[in-house]
Amino acid sequence: MKEVGVIKQISGNKASVTIKRHAACGDCGACAVGQEKMTMETVAYNAIGAKEGDAVEVEMQFVNVMQASMIAYGFPLLMFIAGAAIGYYPVNSFMGTPENPVTGFIAGMILTTATYAVIKLAEKKGLFSKGFEPQITNILDKDM
Repeated sequence: MKEVGVIKQISGNKASVTIKRHAACGDCGACAVGQEKMTMETVAYNAIGAKEGDAVEVEMQFVNVMQASMIAYGFPLLMFIAGAAIGYYPVNSFMGTPENPVTGFIAGMILTTATYAVIKLAEKKGLFSKGFEPQITNILDKDM
């Protein structure tokens, strides 16, 4: 997946890049963007030595985009479903109470929150940073 952006700031071998937002762009949290903004800002690995103000091509491999989507959306969804099932059937049976959907919902939310906490902790420890980090691959002409 290739995007075109402008470097706003350099910090070591990382660059803060402002990219025009596409309609297909979601809100995975990988970049600082909201639905109302037409640009997004991300941090990319700058191995080619681009400078502030340069128009650059930023790339993230498609397989990495899909894996990041699975981590950000798929695992929490699976954990919500598992938590809801565990909370609805086994917990109510163990407690000897009639099946209550609220118990399932609460258990699902607890597992979903725990999953996001584990993902955030893994991100802070740098487990995802190398594979899922966009890279600046090309400096574009100033005419663009």
